Amino acid sequence: MADSKALERRGYSLGDTLGEGSYGKIKSAYSSKWKTHVAIKIINKRKVPALILDKFLPRELEIAASLKHRNILQIFEIIEERRGKVYVVTELCEGGDLMDLIMSRGALAEEPCRRLFRQLCHAVRYLHDRDLVHRDLKCENLLLDKDHNLRVADFGFSRRLAYEAGRVVLSETFCGSGVYAAPEVLQNVPYDPKASDVWSTGVVLYIMLFALMPYDDSNLMNMVRTQLAHYVPFPSEASVSPEVRELMAIYVSGIFFVYMST
Repeated sequence: MADSKALERRGYSLGDTLGEGSYGKIKSAYSSKWKTHVAIKIINKRKVPALILDKFLPRELEIAASLKHRNILQIFEIIEERRGKVYVVTELCEGGDLMDLIMSRGALAEEPCRRLFRQLCHAVRYLHDRDLVHRDLKCENLLLDKDHNLRVADFGFSRRLAYEAGRVVLSETFCGSGVYAAPEVLQNVPYDPKASDVWSTGVVLYIMLFALMPYDDSNLMNMVRTQLAHYVPFPSEASVSPEVRELMAIYVSGIFFVYMST
């Protein structure tokens, strides 16, 4: 009720709950100001752990609000209330997330995979060109609009790159989800966050193509050994073009990292 009143004063009429997390929820709404339906992420700062509240949340809000790209979730405004609530108003992605699509339809054909993957690469390139990294790219953080165009969302682990003596300062924080993580992240050694983002896009592509995880993350040490062997476990029944097989081989060999980082 308090959220409804606070947002009504700013021209928002709350609708259904779209999702809930440990310290917030996402609701649909109609904005009389923007004349469109929107999504509002409601964050209760009193429930947010101190590390996230002091470090990651301010960084997320600052970075997300600075972005303007057709394949990155658009933020209309951020409202901070004295009573400890933050309202992040974004465009409404009516197509759900990419994992929802894969779970309902199964593996996607190569042509829609190609289109979505291209959009993901455009968004990642936009971030990297601005010395920004996402560090939590996964199917659940890739939203779809009503026309199934992709939007990168959830910048909770994002950061701006720093440089020392002309070199990128490596990340040391374990970010993201295990199955999407590059081997150096899983090994808990300093890593190039741009290369880590690129690795995650390869995992997303694999999941789109086969509706399967590329690695078994129940044993992370075995998973790292498989990754370091530059092995791509194609399903036996998979029917994909030679170009796809070549692209996946390039990903796990690390060659593609050089292209995306230059």
